[in-house]
Order: sequence, then C-alpha cells, then structure tokens
Amino acid sequence: MLIRTQILLEEKQKLELEELARKNELSISEIVRQSIPLVINKIKAKKKKTKKLTGADALLKWAKNAVHGPGDSEYDKYAYDL
Repeated sequence: MLIRTQILLEEKQKLELEELARKNELSISEIVRQSIPLVINKIKAKKKKTKKLTGADALLKWAKNAVHGPGDSEYDKYAYDL
C-alpha cells in the first residue's frame, strides 16, 4: 500500500528528478521510492562506522598510543623534578 506524502524540493532538485524520470521512463514518485532504501542504507552504514567505543575499547585504543616511560623505578624523579 502506498501512502501519499508531500515534500519540498529545491528547484534544481525538482528539475534533476524530472530529467531522470524522463530519461528512465519512470515517474518522479518511482524514482524517489527507489532512492529511499539507498539513502537509508547509506546513513545506517555511516552510523556503524562512527559507533561509540565502549570503555574497554577506548582504553585499548589509548593504550596502543601510549608513550613508554624511562623504564626504571625513578619515574617520580623524571616527572616531578623538572
């Protein structure tokens, strides 16, 4: 079942849709219906890429970039006796 809806387009968008519909012998509605799943999938894929790190994942990521210290037990000397 199709549901009627109304959208506002910029003039350039409308002209491009009309041209695309004419070239492919489809209605503008059909072009829009075919495009919606593509846009939804693209947005979902983008969200998966920017998934928030869990606490453990964040700590592991930071640990990989950690700088090694002086390697002895005199850390306080190096850190605080500047």
